[in-house]
Amino acid sequence: MKKLCILVFLVGFINSIAAQNTSDFTPKFRASISHSKVQDQNFYLFTAIQNSPELIASLEHHDKLNAFYENKKELISASLKSKQMNTKSLIDAYKFSDNDIKDIASILSKEATSNDALNLLITENLRPSGKYENFKSLRNPEYISAAWQLCAKAINQSLSVYGLGEKGRYHTIDSVSYNVKEKDYKGALFMWSDMLMHKKEAPTQLFFQPALDYTLALLYMNHRDESARYEPLITGENEKTIAAITQINFDEFPYSNILILGNGPENNKDILTALGKLNLQLGVIEYQKKNAPIIIVSGGHAHPFRAPFAEAIEMKKELINRYHIPENRILIDPYARHTTTNLRNASRLIINSDIPLEKLGLVVTNNGHSDYVGDASFINRCEKELGYIPAFILERTNSTTVEYQPRIESLHQNPLDPLDP
Repeated sequence: MKKLCILVFLVGFINSIAAQNTSDFTPKFRASISHSKVQDQNFYLFTAIQNSPELIASLEHHDKLNAFYENKKELISASLKSKQMNTKSLIDAYKFSDNDIKDIASILSKEATSNDALNLLITENLRPSGKYENFKSLRNPEYISAAWQLCAKAINQSLSVYGLGEKGRYHTIDSVSYNVKEKDYKGALFMWSDMLMHKKEAPTQLFFQPALDYTLALLYMNHRDESARYEPLITGENEKTIAAITQINFDEFPYSNILILGNGPENNKDILTALGKLNLQLGVIEYQKKNAPIIIVSGGHAHPFRAPFAEAIEMKKELINRYHIPENRILIDPYARHTTTNLRNASRLIINSDIPLEKLGLVVTNNGHSDYVGDASFINRCEKELGYIPAFILERTNSTTVEYQPRIESLHQNPLDPLDP
């Protein structure tokens, strides 16, 4: 099975390199920004639209989209007037129904055939940003429809998890922070909604604005800003390393980077676990062999629930203080919450840090974890949860180290995992 997987990946690797050379993604593209880093990390489509006054005007005056917006406001207002404080009724008023999602997708697809401002947004912002890189092969009408449907489904999911307390994909670490049945939290839900609807002026009157604003409020209420807590990394924790990369001759090394995976604790006392410390030692051995000039450490605020520390930052401290690795040779990914996004986020760092994309890297972790990374079940999980393979897993060099090839599809946002999109 493993030999077959390697063969499939080698074929995919060749095709991937060819595809990456024809992508619309533009390195150094200056992405649009909003008032909220969490929004930018999860819902770049909405941020991009909000940065286009011409497109805002055309969509706000679209009869069907405007009717949807007004109807949504009426539903929310009706829920707020109810004396029963029915939380489900309030949250449902914000959600997009299946028909809503389908109808708006159809409208946007049609607009993409004639609306110059929308087409400009797609070709000169969304595609170059890479935020929807997994949709790059689609024509503009299908592309904007796919991006919208992804964002709409993610909005609904966050409303369910953080408004109603429903289980998300990783409910043991990503769930609501409060008891949704308690009166205080119910009251907070209604009072925040009232504030957004009647007191704070919304930035637009677009069809998605009420649901977007309330979703961001729910994440804020639950202290769930993990997706953007360290942004921008390029001028923060990773600044020195990114500056040093321009001086590195990668041809002098067999690999471009050593990705060390985390192993988060399940309590608030152990910042680094026994296996986490082992992973670091294993990575240092590869670095000292001069196999690669850059170490990437990956792990966010995942374990335990609402962990007060980012594992990658603690791993970086350990590398510097115990092993005396120069700070400008360490890149951190303080967001990953799962093995799938360890690989995906590392690939993003490589792409955005000008590390040669065509050069292989090494994934280093303990024996059991390494076996999992090299198994077909991990690839299947990536395809199921991310919609694509973030990196090709190639040859195993030893029991704790495997080669990997980053893929440009890793740039694709996944707001269905709002704490690590």
